[in-house]
Amino acid sequence: MADGVPMRIPTVGWIRIEDRSATPPTTSPNTRDPVGARIGQVPDFLPALRRSTADLIDDVAAEGWTDADVAAPSLCTGWTRGHVLTHLARNADGIAATLEGALRNEIVERYPRGWNARNQDIDDGAPRPIAAQLADLRATAQRLDAAFDAIDQADAWDRPTAERSVARDWVWRRLREVEIHRVDLRGSYTADQWPTALLALQIPQALDTLGERIDRPVHVEIESVSVPELDGLSWTGGPVEGEPTVVRGPDWAVLAWLVGRPAAAEEALTATPPLGPWR
Repeated sequence: MADGVPMRIPTVGWIRIEDRSATPPTTSPNTRDPVGARIGQVPDFLPALRRSTADLIDDVAAEGWTDADVAAPSLCTGWTRGHVLTHLARNADGIAATLEGALRNEIVERYPRGWNARNQDIDDGAPRPIAAQLADLRATAQRLDAAFDAIDQADAWDRPTAERSVARDWVWRRLREVEIHRVDLRGSYTADQWPTALLALQIPQALDTLGERIDRPVHVEIESVSVPELDGLSWTGGPVEGEPTVVRGPDWAVLAWLVGRPAAAEEALTATPPLGPWR
């Protein structure tokens, strides 16, 4: 959070657009969001992750990118496509190592040399040619898939892992990682193609922390195009005083803005006010 940001409303409210007089609920995100409550019920998301991963690899192979194209900017500020591809590979390696450790009843960090080393590995791998990037992407995806399969075979989904997580948590986290970074590559895959599972789960999660990331009043209205559970929902929060900026548009565009990719929302939103970092 930047210094000097005004005091924010400590709680935010969800209402249906059709009932603006409703009292904002005070229950937990999973209580008020039956879709979000299913996050912990993986490995249900494992088939979706496998499809998404296969599509990622096929898409990168089909783009016909040259080595120069890999050096082009991505939607991640300061990162090229090569950075995104390398990050996806190192992320797969890190999760695989964590899961492999869980099978040995060990807690293994994703990035045992620390986050600075993680960042350096991404910088070092970013300039590699497209053939090397694609080979790395395939090999690490296979390693991660084998780790998930071994967890499933051992019925070890509840084994403790790094970052105060259990093995099952990494299915959803990896699916989110793959889907969002597919869009970051600025290829043929765009945010309006995101799967409904990502929209249904990630939008409520991102809205729950939006109040910590804004420096002005904001009113969000979701005009769902694919997720009935989100249709007609709104969110209001921010500093106490001032007329709110209205962010209105389809679910996929709202999510693109929420996760720090306003450019991916094209012109589908009424506004894209700046946000603090998304975690």
